[in-house]
Amino acid sequence: MKTTIADMAKKAGVSTATISRVLNDRAEGVGAQTRARIKALIEETGFQACGVARGLATGKSRSVGLIIPDIANPFFPPLVRGIEDALQARGYSLFLCDSDRDMQKEKSHLRVLLEKRVDGILLSSTISGFDGRFRDLDERGVPYVLLDRVIDSDKAGGQVYLDNRKGARLAVEYLVAGGARRLLFINGPEELSISRLRREGVEEAFRQTTAGYGHRIDKGTGSEPESGLDPAGKPVTEPVSLLYREGDYTVAGGEAVVEAILGAPGQRLPFDAIFAGNDLMAIGALRACKRHRIRIPQQVQIIGFDDIELARLVEPPLSTIAQPTFEMGIAGAQLLLRLMDGEKPRRRTLVMEPRLVVRKTTRRR
Repeated sequence: MKTTIADMAKKAGVSTATISRVLNDRAEGVGAQTRARIKALIEETGFQACGVARGLATGKSRSVGLIIPDIANPFFPPLVRGIEDALQARGYSLFLCDSDRDMQKEKSHLRVLLEKRVDGILLSSTISGFDGRFRDLDERGVPYVLLDRVIDSDKAGGQVYLDNRKGARLAVEYLVAGGARRLLFINGPEELSISRLRREGVEEAFRQTTAGYGHRIDKGTGSEPESGLDPAGKPVTEPVSLLYREGDYTVAGGEAVVEAILGAPGQRLPFDAIFAGNDLMAIGALRACKRHRIRIPQQVQIIGFDDIELARLVEPPLSTIAQPTFEMGIAGAQLLLRLMDGEKPRRRTLVMEPRLVVRKTTRRR
């Protein structure tokens, strides 16, 4: 027969309200000795309160929902781990949902989480933009925090993301300073805010680092030529070039982009450096280069983005822009907990710092 909270109150010689306060970690109305005695009794009997009943009584489910676009992407497991660690420390459980980069699945997951009466939601959305999803959360009074996405709206709840522009600039500056003159940039889908920010960082760094030289940006729909002189004041015979292509943040996507370029007619290697918008695409680019017997980093240098564990395991080990993914998960969960506690943090947007990690796919300076 299942032990009830009334049974526990009878054994402890206290009211059910006192048992409830101890179970919910509420300090008021319970002395230290009584609290310790009740906790010892709970431990001894293995008593577990009914979560549904407790939720109805307190108005809290002690649970949080998390929606991510692709659990198979190695970027997300450390993020989830950081979130779960922070939530568990406060006695919250986590519902994890994978949208599979499908907007309809994402909306369906949101509906289910709201039906389960979660106390808050963490969301790394399939797309970037403000729409009815967030309006529903606002109307229901459900706190939420966006992870790894940037939404320009005063209705965007909390946000935690990397300084993507700076990360992209670090990569381009390092490659150009090391002699790269034909740079291939493989970006992710443009509908994502992180992709747009990384592209802006790339173009900004490219123009700054090639100032005084001729340079050309080719986005696959023609070129943007810009003339210039070298530092000696002589006309540049060959401008520094940036070749832009869009991928899909997968190994196969990065490999396909590079394969299509290398398979096109032409005798000269069309790039001497690759910066990919994430490590998976960089690893795909590395595979394609190896298949064409291109020496890395002697002929082509490669930098990825994220610093997933696989980046250290490929051969040669991948240079990359590191994200503090685990810390991002902790920060996002802690911000959500503050919002769920009714706080109004002055800073609802947290921007994490990127870091360049140099390994064997680039030449050391």
